Amino acid sequence: MMARVLIVATGGAGGDLPPLVAASLALRDRGHETTIVGDASVERTLAPLHVAVEVLPKEVDLGPRLAGVVQDAMQATGGDLAKAGPILQRGMTIWAHDVAQPLSLSIERQRPTAIVTSLFGVEAVDATCPPCPWAVINSTFYIGPHPPRPVEEDIGPRALPLVKRYAELLESADLVLHATDQVFDYSFDRLPSRHHYVGPLGIWEPARERPAYLDEPGDPWVLVSISSQRQDDIALADATLRALAEEPVRVLVTLGPEHDPSELSGHPANARVEKTVSHSAVLERAVLLVSHAGHGTVMKALWQGRPMVLIPWGRDQPGVAARAQALGVAEVVPCAQATAETIRAAVKRSLASKAMGRNAATHSARLHATDPPATAAAHLESLL
Repeated sequence: MMARVLIVATGGAGGDLPPLVAASLALRDRGHETTIVGDASVERTLAPLHVAVEVLPKEVDLGPRLAGVVQDAMQATGGDLAKAGPILQRGMTIWAHDVAQPLSLSIERQRPTAIVTSLFGVEAVDATCPPCPWAVINSTFYIGPHPPRPVEEDIGPRALPLVKRYAELLESADLVLHATDQVFDYSFDRLPSRHHYVGPLGIWEPARERPAYLDEPGDPWVLVSISSQRQDDIALADATLRALAEEPVRVLVTLGPEHDPSELSGHPANARVEKTVSHSAVLERAVLLVSHAGHGTVMKALWQGRPMVLIPWGRDQPGVAARAQALGVAEVVPCAQATAETIRAAVKRSLASKAMGRNAATHSARLHATDPPATAAAHLESLL
């Protein structure tokens, strides 16, 4: 029986969007009607897919609002991340209630059978007092009661109060899907009722052609990726470019839509710099990922069987990096120690490690035997 599902998405939440899109497309393939409510950046991302997007008012676009709240919090605290955290959390609560007003009108118009949102959308949906069952797709490792590792070790101090708030609000949802690999998440087997692992939904990307230069003969490629959300990690790209400038590799740096190549301090001869390119396509050819430890990018590397050097910057990145290291597929360089010298040494160790390559290949084969979108859709159908 066909159901109508309302997907509440925000493009400004970075890695939160791909898992929602993957689940939405899987539901559509099963004959359900899906409508997405999101900001203008969601509409731009999904335009090639011919997916209906009901665009929220410009004043509640998450990207600009989040950047403003972060800036205000840092200015008010003199850059103290721990003190900025509660200010960030309060600012995001205000944003969520601003979103809840137009979202309530969408729910009245659409009369959905169920609502699906991301971790960033949980407070907005909860504030509407939804009249139907609703689900949350969490785009990273397990968030909730009694995690396998203390949340204070997994989440950067500025994001910690916000993540704790979202963890509390998850208790209101009828279903919580964690879009990560259970083995990656320390094989955690004590999920609360209504919580389920569905695998790495975040490997979904908009269809893009693989750049022809990736197939040109030459030294092996290394992908260097920073956050799709602005988080001052341009220094990561700069340090890695310096680290690999004289090494026998070709380097592809992706900066994301919010950065410009002119922000880099240098551009070595063995490097190419792009705003956006398909990470999955690059990782089919690359031998290594150097990254800020964003969950989606790490899952793409794991799916392709590529070892990694991870330099966690903030948010959930410390927890992502720790899990990849525990799995034996990554070297971790702490942000405070990330210099051209330490990054170069980590890259050399990773490329020389046969064990790391074997581990990555083993987990890639295991993941390829799964179907995360179908798994997510099957769980979501339990609400319909």
